[in-house]
Amino acid sequence: MHCTSGKNNLSSRVRHTLEDLASIRQSLLSISDQTINSSEVPAQVLDLELAGELKNVVDALRLLLWAYIQALSSKSGRSPEEVLSWYKMELAVEMLRSARRSTPARSGSIADFERMVNQTLNAVAQSSR
Repeated sequence: MHCTSGKNNLSSRVRHTLEDLASIRQSLLSISDQTINSSEVPAQVLDLELAGELKNVVDALRLLLWAYIQALSSKSGRSPEEVLSWYKMELAVEMLRSARRSTPARSGSIADFERMVNQTLNAVAQSSR
């Protein structure tokens, strides 16, 4: 019973952290947009020391992500590299979907590339079974 509670707590903490990171990302994008859309420097200036700390946290998150991927791979019976490759492809596909939603579809565009990537992912998934 305690193990399940620990898993739920970990999942909850990870989700909360992801939400916080998404909020920080949105704030940084907003600052960036303000800078691009005006010739003035935004009133909110980023702290260089804080940026260094954020970089350290991001580095630590990379290590945490690798540990998470290793745990997933041991559960799935695949190597961490396979899980990481699959994850990267999923991110790429999601980025393409996001880009497609923000731009009108054209022949020979992102939609065609996304379709090709999806077909490749499906073929790889079927051949590894």
